[in-house]
Amino acid sequence: MSEKVKEITKVRNKLGLHVRPAAQIAKILQKRNAKVTLTYKGQTVNARSIMSIMILAAPKNAQLQIEAEGSDAQETLDELLKAFYTKFGEDG
Repeated sequence: MSEKVKEITKVRNKLGLHVRPAAQIAKILQKRNAKVTLTYKGQTVNARSIMSIMILAAPKNAQLQIEAEGSDAQETLDELLKAFYTKFGEDG
C-alpha cells in the first residue's frame, strides 16, 4: 500500500540547506523507498538530489514542505523531520 504524507518544517541550522545537510537528506533517502520532494517558495525538487536541494537555497528559518509518497512514507518523513529538528548535527 502506498501512502502520501506531507508536513511543513523549518530550517533550523545557521547556514541553511548547504551541502552537508543536503548530503544528509540524500543519505537518509538511500535506505528508503519513498519518493520525497522538498518545496520552498513554490519550487519543488527531488530530495534525493544534493544539487537540487542546494538549488532551493533555503536559509535559516525558511519554511519547507516535505512530501513523501510510498510504502515507508511516514517513517521517511519522521526521519527527515528529526534531521531538521536536530539541525543536521550543526551548531546554531
